[in-house]
Amino acid sequence: MHKILIVDDEPEILETLEDLIDNKLSGCDITKASNGLDAFILCQKTIFDLIITDHKMPFMTGAAFIIAIKTRENQCSETPIIVLSANIDEDLQKKLTLQNVGYVEKPFTPNHFIDIIRTRLI
Repeated sequence: MHKILIVDDEPEILETLEDLIDNKLSGCDITKASNGLDAFILCQKTIFDLIITDHKMPFMTGAAFIIAIKTRENQCSETPIIVLSANIDEDLQKKLTLQNVGYVEKPFTPNHFIDIIRTRLI
């Protein structure tokens, strides 16, 4: 069973992503967080197989969350991360590349999103 953490400050997005993953992929245990800080706290005690995060969130942006995951002691420093954002500019792309993180621009098609998840879970 794959453990996936989804991080987004919009409850509707969290539910949509959870439903999409549940319907398209079998054997996934999904945990949700509404901001990067709560997600980082979850990563202190749980190993996730994949993290999917928004970028623009309160308390801790997606980029700050990723930097914390990659540089501070936690259970997920080697976990693949996918950033979902409508605002992925060239500077953010460079940061994500440096951190070995994938990204998907909103809006996205469900099949494309699921394909990306599958490649990260292998």
